[in-house]
Amino acid sequence: MRKFLLAIALFACVLSAQGQKLRLSDIPQEVRMGLENTYTDYKLLGWFFETGQYVAEIDIDNRTGRVFLTANGNWQFTIFNVPEQELPTLVANYFINNYPGYRIKKSEYVEDYGGDNYYRLVISMKGIGQTEYEMIYDTRGKLIKTNAPDPGYVKKDYIARLNPEDIERQQKKMADRTALPGTGLQIGDENYVAANKDPEGSGKRGRKVDIETPEALNTPKIPESVTKAFEKKYPRIEVDEWNMEDTCYNANFKNRQNNNLQALFMPDGSIVTVTTDVQKARYPRLIMKDLDERYPNAKVSIVRKVEYDIKYRRTVTDRKLDQYFYVELTEKIRGRKDVKTIKLLYDKSFKYQGLAGTGDDYEYED
Repeated sequence: MRKFLLAIALFACVLSAQGQKLRLSDIPQEVRMGLENTYTDYKLLGWFFETGQYVAEIDIDNRTGRVFLTANGNWQFTIFNVPEQELPTLVANYFINNYPGYRIKKSEYVEDYGGDNYYRLVISMKGIGQTEYEMIYDTRGKLIKTNAPDPGYVKKDYIARLNPEDIERQQKKMADRTALPGTGLQIGDENYVAANKDPEGSGKRGRKVDIETPEALNTPKIPESVTKAFEKKYPRIEVDEWNMEDTCYNANFKNRQNNNLQALFMPDGSIVTVTTDVQKARYPRLIMKDLDERYPNAKVSIVRKVEYDIKYRRTVTDRKLDQYFYVELTEKIRGRKDVKTIKLLYDKSFKYQGLAGTGDDYEYED
């Protein structure tokens, strides 16, 4: 662990320094031998000198890495750039599920001389001039160190920025629950023993336990404003299933052309988005061409077109929202039987926008 923290400290120094490019003749024999003893089958791209260390830029299997060595040729650590779409599923999913409204600015894999290898992400909120945060994951994809904000705060802040009145509504709901009458059960007292007819009761008075009735886990209760809005928008169409998405209500149904659709409604009945499953024969050609180049071994499982309602778009003033495409791929993990799922976003012009985030709005850039 001490070596791991040392590697992070050295890595922070590297980021703050400008490297001096060196010629091969400037590199001591010990340093060149240190590189040879650390890696084989690599292509040397150049040498640099940074923070008192020699840095060899190498290429291994089309992956660029920076190898840090001391003047004596002792290997310290190596930093490899990792494309977002090649991050481990657990790493990508943790970021997607816990940091809506954020983006990955840098993703790297670090090999440390002590064996404490790890993944490192640099993230920030979307927008210009936002604070950057660091996330460190072990090789299994478990988060072990970060200075990023708490995920619970991030999610609440994201929802509040989209729809501030929802926070006030949830707070009022919790206050109403707290005010409900009830004294709880006195386990072990006379009333409890009499009600349960326990012949072997000890006669001791138990502690007071407040029991809260759990909410039902079945289909959520849909506000009348939402059902009326759906009937007005889609007359004589049956809803196959209702479900909750954050504080909104999602209607799953089929249109008259038998296409699968999802309509997302606010609690007041206003529509946020309409999502349409694109049939395989109608997959956008430019998206499929891009996927063939990025993921030649992956299979496309889902393509969905997401359109924001025009009235909702007018209420969102801090970003410009536009139609986009959500794509899911499946790809076999090299050397394993497992299959990973890759989720991507494309804009309305079929241009690749990066990994998709759960509950994350796509921001259209001119």
